[in-house]
Amino acid sequence: MNRLTLVAFTTLLPASLAAQVGAVPSRLVEVETERSRACVSTLGQIAVLDRVLAPVVTRGTRLREIAEAVALEDRMIVEPFESSDETEALVQNWFTTDAALAQRYVMSEDSGVLAERQAGRETIKAVITEALTTIQQYADSVLTANTSLIQAAGPCDGAIFVRGAVLSACEDASGPICEQAALPAGAAEDFRFVDAGESVWEIQETRPWTVPSPLQPTEDGQLGGGRTIGYARVGNLAISLSFSPLFREREQMSEVELARYDAVNDSLGIAIDHPTLAVTTAFGIRAALNEPLGTETRYVLHFDDINVPDILWSGPVESSTPLEAAIPLGAAHVVRFRAGDPVMLTAIGGTDGNEPEYSIMIGNVNQTPAATVLLNYMATQMADDLSRFEQPRD
Repeated sequence: MNRLTLVAFTTLLPASLAAQVGAVPSRLVEVETERSRACVSTLGQIAVLDRVLAPVVTRGTRLREIAEAVALEDRMIVEPFESSDETEALVQNWFTTDAALAQRYVMSEDSGVLAERQAGRETIKAVITEALTTIQQYADSVLTANTSLIQAAGPCDGAIFVRGAVLSACEDASGPICEQAALPAGAAEDFRFVDAGESVWEIQETRPWTVPSPLQPTEDGQLGGGRTIGYARVGNLAISLSFSPLFREREQMSEVELARYDAVNDSLGIAIDHPTLAVTTAFGIRAALNEPLGTETRYVLHFDDINVPDILWSGPVESSTPLEAAIPLGAAHVVRFRAGDPVMLTAIGGTDGNEPEYSIMIGNVNQTPAATVLLNYMATQMADDLSRFEQPRD
């Protein structure tokens, strides 16, 4: 279990790596000022929750160390024991008893002694497991009771804050963010501040497209791997774009849709003949856009300049909901992506509803190599892997 410590984003990279088009979004200052004010209270409550859970985290870490010591039969790695703690006292007694039994077996080689040792080991393991279960149940109950707070902390996690708005809110509050906002510029360690709301938009980051791995089952019964992911961030707007195979149940698709998938696969040299799943190439986009940053009413994902775009997808603005979509791709768009053409997300709005408000480019570093590796995998090995792992991904 991890603590809920919220560490702010601190990477500042050249603007050329995550290009923005047009002026600062018209509502950016309003949105970021309100975020900074609201997060003072939220982060203060998170700090209290952290303090409540800190002993639980410490206790869980200690019990896991003790479990490892029992498995290795090495008490030295966890000594000294806390005799006032019932579980630790039982473990200490087990080590003493087990050492005596081990010595008896060396002297007698009595199989009954081995059985006694094994029974003792299973008993103490059960004691440790019960203690871990108890603290986990307590932690879960605390987290469940604070579900709304944890959800409210999402927009604050790793955010860049407007210093003046934070200090204003801190007149009636306290907490780590208040303490660090009062420090000289550049002195804060856990949070990132700017002096003007517009300056949030100047901080940009991008990451190379990730190296794809083969499909593999995950713990929740889905399929992981088989994708490459690009990432860009401008201010507090983070966007991830994945390129991967998209799996759908054949019985839920029309003949027209199945024919379209087959045509794309044939064009790309991908031979997939699965009895229950249809497969095609797709983008998956996720963006931290819970509310408009300007006048936008829709978003467009595209190649090329927004004035003459090659459109991949378009969708409406939905308040209080992060942007998320799966986008099947035509063969021509896959070819462009593999060639390294950068993908852009543009917000469209304005007085006539058709004006670009702002655009963000997903960096194309390692885009061509990653796409090539994944397409080669899809054309060769993926069909065999899919025959072993038939459950589709969400």
